[in-house]
Amino acid sequence: MHRRILVNKMPRRIKFTSLLLVCVPSASLITRFNPTFKQYNIESKNQRLYAEKPNQQTVILDSTLTDERVSSLFAWISRAFAGDSRYDNMLLALCAIFGSNLPPNSQPLKLAQEANKFMPSEEELTGAPISIVERESASLGAMGAAQWTGQWRTRPHALLDVSNMTSVDEWVRTLPRGCRRTLKKAASQNFTVRTLPIRGGKPAPHSSLAHFRCVVEHEVRLMSYGDGDVQGFFDALCEAVGRYSGTTRMTGEIREYRNNPQNQIIAFAHEVQKGRTIRGQWFYANDEAAKSYVWFHSVHDLVKRAIESEGVDVVDLGPSGSDSFSELKAKYGFESVDDWPALADYYGPFKKA
Repeated sequence: MHRRILVNKMPRRIKFTSLLLVCVPSASLITRFNPTFKQYNIESKNQRLYAEKPNQQTVILDSTLTDERVSSLFAWISRAFAGDSRYDNMLLALCAIFGSNLPPNSQPLKLAQEANKFMPSEEELTGAPISIVERESASLGAMGAAQWTGQWRTRPHALLDVSNMTSVDEWVRTLPRGCRRTLKKAASQNFTVRTLPIRGGKPAPHSSLAHFRCVVEHEVRLMSYGDGDVQGFFDALCEAVGRYSGTTRMTGEIREYRNNPQNQIIAFAHEVQKGRTIRGQWFYANDEAAKSYVWFHSVHDLVKRAIESEGVDVVDLGPSGSDSFSELKAKYGFESVDDWPALADYYGPFKKA
C-alpha cells in the first residue's frame, strides 16, 4: 500500500518534501537515497532489502525514539536554522539519525557527526532574536486571524466565557464530579511552574533542546499508534520540527513545568493574550507529564488567571485535532463554536511581556 504524506513547510530555511512510504511488518522502513540527496523513495518489495540502481543504497530506518536520537535531530535542525544549507533536507536527517545500516564513512553520518559537534547544552536557548513585531505577526495565523479579519472560515474554537465569573472555584463547581476529581489530582502533583515571557529581540525562552524533547514526545505520542505504526512515527517527527519552529517564533508567555526533585523540564504551555481573549496557543508534554495531569493543571491555571485579569472575557483553547479532544474540552465547559470571533474579542492589541 502506498500513500503520500504532505508535511508542514518550515519557515525560511529548512525544507520538507513529500514522502512515499510503505510500512513493513518489521517496523522498519527501507529507504533508497540518491547520493545527490535530491530525491528519496521509501518502500519495501517482498520484504527484501535491495538497491535497484548502482548509485543507490538501501537504508533501514529504525523507528525507536531515544534521547540520543532526539539530541542529534535537534543538532541537525539547529544547523539548518543557522543557515547551513547542507542540513535543509529532513529526509536526509532521518536517514542519518535513524538509519541502522549506513556505512561509517557515508555522507549522511558525517553530516550528523559534524552537527553533533555544535550540540547545545540541554537548556541553552538557541532561538533567533526575533523582533516583537515579527513575533506578533507570526502568531496571527495560528490564532485564526483569517476568520476574524474576514478572509476565510477556520475550524471551530473551544471557548469559555469568564466575564461573569468572580473566582476559579465558581467555574470548578459547574463541572462534573469526574472533572473536579481530575483537577484535584492535578493540583496534588509534585511539579513546579515558571512563567517565562517571550520578548522581542531575544531568543524564545523555550528554544532549547529540553523543550524540543517535549514537543517530539508529545507529537509521537499523539500521531503514532504503537510500535507498528512506522509511517506515523516519522510523520510525527516532521510535525514536531515544524511545531517547535512555529512556537519559538511567536509572542506570548510560556508556563514551564518541571518535575521534582529532578528539576527537569517536562512540559510547557504557550499562551497569547490579545484583545479581551487569552488563548491557550500550544501545549507540549513529555511522557512523564502526560501521566501527571499537567494539561489539566495548565487549563485550571489559565482559567484562574483569566478570571482574575481585568480586560479578559474569554478563554480560548483553539481548535481540536480530534472529536475526542473536543469532547474533553466540552466536559470542562469549553464550547466548540463555529463563529467564535463573535464571542472571542481579538481586535485589541497583544498583551506586552
